[in-house]
Amino acid sequence: MPQTKTKQTKQPRKVRLSPRAALAIFVAIIVIVATTIIVIKVGQWKNDGARYARTLAEQIGVSPDTAQKYARITMENTSEYACVNMATKDYGHLFESKKSVQVSGVTIPEWLVLAGTENNVINEVVYYDYRQLKKYGNGVETSGHVKYEGINTGMDATAVQKYIGFPPLCTKYTSDSLVESYKYFYEDKNTGDTVSYTLHVTYKDGKAASATEEENYFILSVLTVD
Repeated sequence: MPQTKTKQTKQPRKVRLSPRAALAIFVAIIVIVATTIIVIKVGQWKNDGARYARTLAEQIGVSPDTAQKYARITMENTSEYACVNMATKDYGHLFESKKSVQVSGVTIPEWLVLAGTENNVINEVVYYDYRQLKKYGNGVETSGHVKYEGINTGMDATAVQKYIGFPPLCTKYTSDSLVESYKYFYEDKNTGDTVSYTLHVTYKDGKAASATEEENYFILSVLTVD
């Protein structure tokens, strides 16, 4: 009988990369990953007003021109928003977010950095995070009253923020101190009314030196007409 030929299955061809090609591919992957991270970080930096404020505050004591070059920003004399100009008329230099947020139906920048000067020298830097004001302007909603007595002398800013549970609405830098102001509101369980407070923490040499609070009687501006 004639012998039947067995059909041989072709084995897939193995591709071997030379060490040089493998290295080139590895480098390409690293470059792509690094570029992606840089793009993300640059995007975050462009809308990170708190970081701009900290960098600008490092230049308290020098001219606005020198300070803005150091911070790699260009400060303006006026805001694009009329209401911001009315609220910050005592400051001659500002830098604001290109993104906006609405508070009580009014459009304002997401954040704002202000530089106060005396004799053409920066003497204070103020940062506002307007994103916290939400819809009605009362700040961050909490479950109840935040006891400022729980802020102990010697706590650093990280510990204070962890205790309070949210970042400050306003941060003010001067040559010898740092003041953080937290604005929040909650529903009083007994009356059902909305209650709003502003809590201020003053730091000396990077440590909490004092804490105070004040109630925001926002309803008064509604009940009266000047």
